[in-house]
Amino acid sequence: MRLLTIPVALALSVLCAAYPQPLRQANNAQGQQITFDSFRPQHQPASQNNNAYARFDDQQVLRVEVSTLEELKELEAAVEDKNLDLWSNLRIGTVDVRIPSSKIDAFKAAIPFPSTVMIPNLQDLVPDHAPAFTIQAASSWNYTDNSFWKNYHDLATLNNFTETMVQQFPDLVTRTSMGFTYEGREVFGMTIHGYKKRRQMEALEELVEEVEELVEEASSWWSWMFGSSSSSSKLNVLKKPSKPKKHPKAIVIHGGQHAREWIGPAVVSYIAKELILGYGNSKKITRLVDQFEFTIVPVLNVDGYAYTWEHNRMWRKNRQPTSIPFCPGIDPNRNWGYKFATGGSSANPCSDAYHGPEAFAAKEPKMIADYILKKENVVGYIDFHSYSQLWMTPFGADCSKIPKDDEDIVEAGMGAAKALKDVHGKKFAVGSVCKIIYQASGGSLDWTYAEGGVKYSYAVELRDTGLHGFLLPEDEILPSSEETFAGVLHLANFIRKREKQWGYWV
Repeated sequence: MRLLTIPVALALSVLCAAYPQPLRQANNAQGQQITFDSFRPQHQPASQNNNAYARFDDQQVLRVEVSTLEELKELEAAVEDKNLDLWSNLRIGTVDVRIPSSKIDAFKAAIPFPSTVMIPNLQDLVPDHAPAFTIQAASSWNYTDNSFWKNYHDLATLNNFTETMVQQFPDLVTRTSMGFTYEGREVFGMTIHGYKKRRQMEALEELVEEVEELVEEASSWWSWMFGSSSSSSKLNVLKKPSKPKKHPKAIVIHGGQHAREWIGPAVVSYIAKELILGYGNSKKITRLVDQFEFTIVPVLNVDGYAYTWEHNRMWRKNRQPTSIPFCPGIDPNRNWGYKFATGGSSANPCSDAYHGPEAFAAKEPKMIADYILKKENVVGYIDFHSYSQLWMTPFGADCSKIPKDDEDIVEAGMGAAKALKDVHGKKFAVGSVCKIIYQASGGSLDWTYAEGGVKYSYAVELRDTGLHGFLLPEDEILPSSEETFAGVLHLANFIRKREKQWGYWV
């Protein structure tokens, strides 16, 4: 009876493989409006006085021209001494610095380099009231017509977006928790993968192995009954070694490591939406989602991000206590454990670039690092920031070191930047952190490459190049998202084609 059922099972499996059924939810999403309710943050401060929202009257953002390494070191010392807020990375070229009105004259006297006023009064670009407590006109958000990406959204709404994706597409999206922050918020996202297709392929592989075992068994009986004559030797098939399972490789993407960089979470949530709705409707997206697990975390620094919506639009760090009670917060992207505190960060707890007392003292980078090490299959990583329009590769801490995979990493990055440019014409510079900005230790992409074993590791600085800085207007959210998604697709496809030894199905 067992032998008789094999042809039937095999036929059914072949039919399923030849005519796979798209996910029901993905098909239903096409042409329909799928919405989810908006709601207020769960972590409300004791006082909801909107007048307590930080103001930045008469503060300016200056673009300072730096010509030599000596001038760069002078600027770095002045920024540290006066505890100023760097808006762009230290580098030879131009550096953007936010300066309170009370310190502008002293700064210009100490740093008499040529400078340009990029933003004459920062308060003109900052809300007068805490946006987290502004009543939103819409009772629900629709993501199928991109209206969701016409606005920035608070943490509660972004979390609700993720939960809705998990609920709407259970065969495609799973909820992925990274851990909890100092203030008790959960850092979570979603993993997007064609689980149904994967199960079908694994079942088919198991069936083929079972058939091969039956053929071997029948061959042995034939030889025993009739002898190993030359005419029967063709049936004496040697058993082939089992093929390794083609488990999917993973690509980890997140935004919001720096709290005030709102465009990062917006773009990352758009990438998730496009992968989900494109599955079953786009051949290219379907193939990539079948072959990769995309783990997407819209906001990594959730405490800091919530703080920017409730108290201070310019907050950068997380909200952990430090050795100075009135200076909380560690810069998560200076706290990773590769070449920690070796340059480009600060030991001053009051600095926005404070690296923390030790590597991985900040909870946010530690939880992502632990996740990558535990999975053991992560081959791509992108940490989205703003601003400057850069697609950066390792290394940032050790400027004398070049990755052994540098040729592949840079080639993939160049292709991603070209695909991005083809959408709306925006140019992104590509290269190592050391080459296109300046030394910065404790960064994410250095650790993921050198310690996490993630070959294709990147940090991407999104729009713009300084006109608005961290206060990118909402009408640029959608075009920035569209072009960035094109770059991510190119990167994933490059990995699929270049790394054939990893055993992709197609």
